[in-house]
Amino acid sequence: MQAKKILVLSDSHGHLGFIADILRIELDNVDIVAHLGDTWFDMKPFVRQIKEKQKEIIMVRGNIDELRGDPTTPFIPEVENLEINGKKLMLTHGHLFEAHNSLEKLKFAAFSNGSKIVLFGHTHQPLAKEINGILFFNPGAVRDGIYGIVVIGETISYKHFRLKNPL
Repeated sequence: MQAKKILVLSDSHGHLGFIADILRIELDNVDIVAHLGDTWFDMKPFVRQIKEKQKEIIMVRGNIDELRGDPTTPFIPEVENLEINGKKLMLTHGHLFEAHNSLEKLKFAAFSNGSKIVLFGHTHQPLAKEINGILFFNPGAVRDGIYGIVVIGETISYKHFRLKNPL
């Protein structure tokens, strides 16, 4: 089984320069780029670059995305479920599950759909916490120069990163 490496981004809020810096550092070394909303359309200028490197891109929308009026937003899901190397993942921004209050609703959703990994944003706070065999991973906010990488193989590993000199 070949491990899959996911670059996890969230809450970029228009900081395209930080996205460009992160992709310059990480894109060659990952298999998937995931943006967890607020604002997913910050990724639009980078889709070609990501696809040209033959990387998969996954995006979900967040609460701020709904307010921006982008006509393509309704086509971006609020929750994405997928399976990588036999492990089910749930990707969401987190606002629908009140992640800013607690992980309880995310735990219930993950348990209900059999997810072993939940990737979410919304709180702008990096988090990696395992509860009852489920990894809850929030990469933090790109707008603060923070992102994460999750590696899924026989085991699951993860790490948060900070750009050296975010503004």
